[in-house]
Amino acid sequence: MENTVKEVGTINIPERVRRQIALDIENGLRLPGTALDEKQIAEQFGVSRTPVREALLMLAMQKLVDIVPRSGAIVHRPSADELIALLELLGELEGVAARLAASRMTREQRELLAQINQHSESLVRAGEIKAYEQANLELHTLIQKGSGNFILQEDIVAARSRLANFRKNVFERPGRISTSFAEHQPIVEAILSNRSEAAADAMRDHIIGKGKAFTDLVLVSHAG
Repeated sequence: MENTVKEVGTINIPERVRRQIALDIENGLRLPGTALDEKQIAEQFGVSRTPVREALLMLAMQKLVDIVPRSGAIVHRPSADELIALLELLGELEGVAARLAASRMTREQRELLAQINQHSESLVRAGEIKAYEQANLELHTLIQKGSGNFILQEDIVAARSRLANFRKNVFERPGRISTSFAEHQPIVEAILSNRSEAAADAMRDHIIGKGKAFTDLVLVSHAG
């Protein structure tokens, strides 16, 4: 059997298992509240249960999985209060990233930001939801990188990971990509004109949605 110190490329087995399960959770392939069967996962990856247990413990530390005594592991299902808290946190973190990016982005990064934003407009007009979703991710990631703070970037990725399963269909709602693009405009304009506080305020409004995002997210994720 494989053991926990053997490397697969540059990634050890528990980390490989952790990454795949985390990706499955984020993409909605493993839904909140569902059990994670150690035996099934071990067979899926062709490993013993030991690295699977290690992977599940790491996922529990990320708040993606709950370890229930005598019952095993289940995909974490956040409460309404937790979802709201996570959105508030993400809004503040991305607001800080936007504020820093306004003063730290390189000329090349600013040019790329403008290009992504312009391309996003054409995607909105064409109604290309999936392509817009990718452009949206690229825009936010560029702003995070432009902050020049890798610890901040890590925290944003962690918060987004915990919310990903609940936000994955947000752009499929009627008119959402148009709203998203409109909300990007004050962010991009503030960053390109070096207005740090305006960039932070616009980003917080975009993420938190002046309260509407809270309501939509909580209602959808706790329906029924």
